[in-house]
Amino acid sequence: MLSRSLLNGIIALIIVLGIVAASLYFVTVINQGNTPTETTPTTTGTPPAIGIVDPSDGATVSGLVNITFVADDEDGILSTEILIDGAVRANATTMIWNTTLENNGRHRIVCRATDIEGTPGEASVTVTVNNTRVVPETITEPIKVMTYNIWESGRDPDWKQVMFEENPDIVVLIETGRFDDSQDALLNRIVLEFNTHFSDELPYQGYTAEGIDYTTDGEAILSRYPILEFNQIPTVKLDDGSSYDVTHDFIEAVVRVNGTDIHVIGGHLKAMEGSNNQHRREVETEGIINYMDDLGDVPIIFLADMNSFSPDDTGGHAPPPTTVDLGYGPLTMMLRPDDPVYGQYSSKVHTFIDVFRTLNPDDPGYTYPEIGRIDYVIVNQHFAGLAINSTAGDTPHAATGSDHYSVDAFLKVPHQADHRPILASPNYSLILFPKSRPTPCQHPIGFPHVSEDETRYLSHTIIKCLPCFLAFRTGTSHE
Repeated sequence: MLSRSLLNGIIALIIVLGIVAASLYFVTVINQGNTPTETTPTTTGTPPAIGIVDPSDGATVSGLVNITFVADDEDGILSTEILIDGAVRANATTMIWNTTLENNGRHRIVCRATDIEGTPGEASVTVTVNNTRVVPETITEPIKVMTYNIWESGRDPDWKQVMFEENPDIVVLIETGRFDDSQDALLNRIVLEFNTHFSDELPYQGYTAEGIDYTTDGEAILSRYPILEFNQIPTVKLDDGSSYDVTHDFIEAVVRVNGTDIHVIGGHLKAMEGSNNQHRREVETEGIINYMDDLGDVPIIFLADMNSFSPDDTGGHAPPPTTVDLGYGPLTMMLRPDDPVYGQYSSKVHTFIDVFRTLNPDDPGYTYPEIGRIDYVIVNQHFAGLAINSTAGDTPHAATGSDHYSVDAFLKVPHQADHRPILASPNYSLILFPKSRPTPCQHPIGFPHVSEDETRYLSHTIIKCLPCFLAFRTGTSHE
């Protein structure tokens, strides 16, 4: 027989179990007809593990390149991506990369996976693209060169439309800003975009100034012809032998066209009005002229935003009377070696030509609206008589692409053989040199087999004896 205390305990347990059962029944009834709540699984919080199979870090690649990676995660993989130069190129773990339209040089490949909890993991490699581009040995058509300040690293996307409309062969872009970020990612994407658009043209090769901190700083060059050498010039040498740190580094690219190695120099002088800023522009110009003189008697194309006016822009070409005073010093140095003030800083080697003004004597050619003409295509004596045409801001998107207009010029580039001395006979009876360099004697200028007009177009001088040749090279006189 159960004791009273044990019986009371059993009764109490039955009551508790009944209450629990009723509670469970109540919850079940309440939830009927509703969407069941999902149970949150236990997760690791660890990003997926990524392994890049191909290509290897530091590899040099060309043509079609296989990119493959593997991803593993305990929680499962939700998505995968392959990025090149910061842009998604595939939502997969493998792709074939066609490098033929890419910029030769370094490119960063990122392989990324995200697990079902949204935790991303990635790995990256840097490779060097090196495609051989076949360029015709002889270029019979003029080449188109251009300078274009694209306004704070391409602030308005219409600057690309200007490039599409102009279609230059060699262009110096100014205010490139972020082009050098993340191992030149933006430069590489822009080169690919242009090469894709101009698929029937020779592809561009691009270089940009490095270490740029501001969107108003930096220059880059794009060229369809081989760039043999690229230099960034942060300091220049002044006439007194001292060094000067320029506001915006100059750039120099040695570009080979028709066997001729052309030194293309890009520049961006100090901006804004005021005597201090004018002085800085003048000193920067003094220094870059010295740099060009140190190169010697070589073909030079100077593409620059000089933030200065030209002494040739007078009368109807003069800047508006309400404009800021940017000064005339830098252009006077380059174009007026006989100037009593600035001539002392002029080149001792080169004769410079302002292409737009030479070819457009009746066109103001403003490159900065309401300010005046401050962007220039300047060439040296090697291009005397070889400039065909030059325009400024004449395309549909010129007014919206930037706060500057682009300036372009068509130039004929003779074959390298035309720039070298030609010895027509063993006794040195015929030697050819650019006409713009003064001869030390009074031998007649001209070719016996062409007209005088053609002689001026070809811009060469005939020196008929070896003593004259030696005197010409040394700058001495010869009776």
